[in-house]
Parts: sequence; structure tokens; C-alpha cells
Amino acid sequence: MTDPNHLSAALPAVGAGSVSSKKPALTSPPPPGLIAFTPAELECYQSLCAILREAGIEHITAGIPLAVIVRTFSDWRAAAQECEEKGRTQTSKTGWATETPWAKDEARLKMELGQWLPKACLTIPSLARVRKDTGVQSGQDDLFGDLVNHANHGGHSPPSGYVN
Repeated sequence: MTDPNHLSAALPAVGAGSVSSKKPALTSPPPPGLIAFTPAELECYQSLCAILREAGIEHITAGIPLAVIVRTFSDWRAAAQECEEKGRTQTSKTGWATETPWAKDEARLKMELGQWLPKACLTIPSLARVRKDTGVQSGQDDLFGDLVNHANHGGHSPPSGYVN
């Protein structure tokens, strides 16, 4: 803080004692201990975590919601498989056709996934919204970038967009 015109030197350090634009490596939560995943469910959980890490989405506290999504997805797959094997409707002796219980389960579970996936940032629109809201990843302009650059250069150059 020896240079009074150097604004970044006057900013307080947050976290580890320094300000850095470098992002820390994202970590994923372990699967919740009380939920016994099948090997396929565990693979799905790890895959979802890898996708979130690759997208740069912080999810360290999302273990339980991700577990709910994995279990719901697994149940939906089972219900869809049952629909393929046994059909979606059943016909009574009088000719009345009704939806089978597993077809109702499949539709309900699909609706539940439709609600859970955006909340966990696992859809394209929800990821785009998060990136837009965070600004940095979407290329949003820094509202004070010109002012900081002006201050960093000793106040000798006017900020861009400055009209006299």
C-alpha cells in the first residue's frame, strides 16, 4: 500500500490472505453415508459430480440433493424398463383400458426429475442462467473495471467511454 494510486493494493484480502483471479479446484462431496447406492447409482453420482466440476459449478454441499436425483433417476429408469416390458396400459375383462401403476410411476418420476435437475444446475437453461448471474464466466462487463484501470495508471488516462 505504498502507492496511493494503486487501488488493488488498498483492497482487503479475502480468504487466504491474497486476492487472486485463479479459481481453486472444485471438489465433490462424497455420497451421503446413509444411502446405500448400487454400483450403477454410484457411477451415476460420480458422473454428475464430474459434470458439475467440469462446468465449474460449486457443489460441495449438494450431496443429498444429488443423491435424491440419482435415486429418482434410477427409479425412473426401472419404471421405464417395466413399461417397455409390460406395457403402459392394462385392459379389464369388460374392455376398460387404464394406465398401469408402473406407467404412473414413470410419469411421476419424470416430473420429479424435471423439478430437481434445474435446481442442481443440470440442465442447459439452468447452467446458462447461473453463468449469466455470476458474470465472470459469461464475459459480463466489470462495472468498475475502467475506474480501477484509471486509478492503477495514476489517473493519467480518462476511463473508456468518458466524454468531455
